[in-house]
Amino acid sequence: MGNAKFICIVSAQYFPHVGGVEQYVDNLAKELLRRGHFVTLITSSINGVDSYEKEGNLEIYRLPSLQLMGGRFPVYKHNKELRQFTKSFKKRKYDIMLMNMRFFLISLYAVRLAKKMNLRCIMLDHGTSHLNTGGKITSWLGELFEHGITWMEKRYCKEFAGVSGATLDWLKHFHIKSDIRLYNAVDLKKIETLKENGKRDFRKEFNIPEEDIVISFVGRITLEKGIRQLVHVINKLYETRKNIWLIAAGEGYLMDELKKEACDHIKLIGQVCMEDVVSLLNTSEIFCLPSFSEGFPTCVLEAGVCDNYVITTFRGGAKELITDEGFGTILPDNNEERLYQALNEMIDRPDYRKEAASRCRERIVSNYTWGHTAEKLLSLIDA
Repeated sequence: MGNAKFICIVSAQYFPHVGGVEQYVDNLAKELLRRGHFVTLITSSINGVDSYEKEGNLEIYRLPSLQLMGGRFPVYKHNKELRQFTKSFKKRKYDIMLMNMRFFLISLYAVRLAKKMNLRCIMLDHGTSHLNTGGKITSWLGELFEHGITWMEKRYCKEFAGVSGATLDWLKHFHIKSDIRLYNAVDLKKIETLKENGKRDFRKEFNIPEEDIVISFVGRITLEKGIRQLVHVINKLYETRKNIWLIAAGEGYLMDELKKEACDHIKLIGQVCMEDVVSLLNTSEIFCLPSFSEGFPTCVLEAGVCDNYVITTFRGGAKELITDEGFGTILPDNNEERLYQALNEMIDRPDYRKEAASRCRERIVSNYTWGHTAEKLLSLIDA
């Protein structure tokens, strides 16, 4: 164990809370553990989940927290339990601390803690825009908060990173310059196993004929993911094409509104487990994520591995994977007319879709696995 590293990863949210950042943290931790390193995760408490867990070289600390905004914004409690944790934790030794997402208060707590421990820390960003809360005033207040907390974090943390080049460009908005990329990635072996063992048959479940085309969406049912535009476009396509279906997996505040608007061939199935996500992507021919706020979406990589033709927007790191039309379609934005044209064209080009999807899959296998990301993080420790 002479070469083993001790790595602390901080994330405001972690399983059983489900999301892209949670998946990123979990997969990176597992890859580091597989290589014989020691990983400590610091996250927020969740009702019914133990505040401390240990399994092998993995430790998980869940700090006492309030779950605001339906669990989307946890806020740690500055109480006796936290003070005891801080006092004990400061005595420990780590090679590096990796924080995820600037705008959570636990990230500010972590950079201050790292400063007191004289511990090298890197703040990893996962987005490319301010959080949209669904309201103008609350979104504006959110922007002010994000600028304020980032300004404070910069006093303690001198190294920042992104899950894509697009994320690094977004950091410039906060006067942060960095060239450190810790790319989002996929677990190829896990996906192949889930494809083989998946129990859910979406075509059978919704009586979808084999010759019909299934378009999939995986993500939060919120404005920034572009799901509203996608539903509108599928409704329009359905007027002349009765052989297309949209199956959208995810939860969010737009769910009730979109269920009322959706035609019969749009199925909003809510939050599903990873096994069902892979079953869905293994069913669909086209994956569409018309988002305007992304870092490097896991679902795009998963869709590519499942041989989907990907249609997404210029926002985020997907454009670093889909560099030209030979790998998929990158739209400049989620304008409904552009989205309509892109889907309408690709529905009629099955051979082209399959060839592009195959090239995209090869690129993912060669560049975007957790082995690649773990190697990059370890190289930063040794630099």
